[in-house]
Amino acid sequence: MARLQLKNRKNKGLIFLISFIVMGGDALAAPLPQWANAPAVTPVASLSLQESILRAFARNPDVTQQAAQIGIGEAQIDEAKSAWYPHIGLTGNAGPSRQTDSSGRLDNNVSYGITLTQLVYDFGKTSNDIKLQTAARDSYRFKLMATLTDVAEKTATVYMEVSRYQALCDAAQRNIHSLENVYNMAALRANAGLNSSSDELQAQTRIAGMRSTLEQYQAQMTSAKAQLAVLTGVQPEAIASPPAALAEQPVSLKKIDYQSIPLVLAAENLRQSAQYGVEKTKSQYWPTLSIQGGKTRYQTSDRSYWDDQLQLNVNAPLYQGGAVSAQVQQAEGQQKISASQVEQAKLDVLQRASVAYANWTGARGREEAGLAQSESAHRTRDVYQNEYKLGKRSLNDLLTVEQDVFQAQSAEINANYDGWVAAVNYAAAVNNLIPLAGIKQGLYNDLPDLK
Repeated sequence: MARLQLKNRKNKGLIFLISFIVMGGDALAAPLPQWANAPAVTPVASLSLQESILRAFARNPDVTQQAAQIGIGEAQIDEAKSAWYPHIGLTGNAGPSRQTDSSGRLDNNVSYGITLTQLVYDFGKTSNDIKLQTAARDSYRFKLMATLTDVAEKTATVYMEVSRYQALCDAAQRNIHSLENVYNMAALRANAGLNSSSDELQAQTRIAGMRSTLEQYQAQMTSAKAQLAVLTGVQPEAIASPPAALAEQPVSLKKIDYQSIPLVLAAENLRQSAQYGVEKTKSQYWPTLSIQGGKTRYQTSDRSYWDDQLQLNVNAPLYQGGAVSAQVQQAEGQQKISASQVEQAKLDVLQRASVAYANWTGARGREEAGLAQSESAHRTRDVYQNEYKLGKRSLNDLLTVEQDVFQAQSAEINANYDGWVAAVNYAAAVNNLIPLAGIKQGLYNDLPDLK
């Protein structure tokens, strides 16, 4: 018994020590650095599609990365242009240096001076390099525009899902209210001795099942709101209706303006960049002309003197083992790849637009069918309720028609928002989503300049 008490005391002491270490570690822990903090999410009263997309632009790291890539492209253009400017440098040497010729020996201890090199003409090496970097920079700009469209599409899709589940929750609430009315009628008839009490139990069971469905919709809406919060940085209590212009946009697979689609433009600029790369590589066959000048001071053991130099330099490759020819072949191969990527980009756009168009058309048909089914189910419900009160219909008939009403409403809602999602996908495919969301050029001036 004494051993057991001693063992319990040891266990309690060990637990207290571990708790003290854990609590003490938390209390003495250093604050997290800024990069380790969790992304902030702010609650807001309401949110529109336009505002959600703008917030997603400001929050998405891909937008920041593409904007930084444009800055890199600008710097690469400046680097290419620097070849036309004079290159000035300072030289200096310290230490023994001996020169011996027929006139004697000259020992140098220190030399210093200035050098100047100015490119005169290089047969297109520098000019094609500038064009290459400019085309690459423009490609980065179009990639940024494509990234903005992708972010807008993802945000708008999640936005529509929140609206979908909100509408389904409202439909489930209405159905629960209608089932409660059925239960009240069943209870009145049971109390009057017109029906058995089992009718009340059946109505209660159906209400419980619909409440379970409502809980599922609410959980899915919470999940969609969480995704929207991650994308936008805000947690809205309510969201506005989607803009009507999105559903009214013109749709035609034969009139897609590929010249205005960022993905196609980015691929085309990469093709042009590859073409300039071919011309730049071919210019390696030709000489480079430059002027080299310098003024150097030599400190010798006997005397000191200046050495002035101004020369025209010609650097002409005669034979490099076929290196230039191999580089030209590589550049031409890259050009062919880039040209095929333009066609691939157009095919991708057409495929996305075609799928979205098909989904949109199907959703419209299902929405019309769901609306007709809903109207028919509502009329049937009204008739069945009157007949139930007169004893001409059973409770099962009334519960069945209530289920038909809810299924028709759910089908109509799902078809409606499937159409909204398809409209978002089509607008994103043809580079029309951002304007249709109500975002004009002046509303995102803080974003990088877009060509």
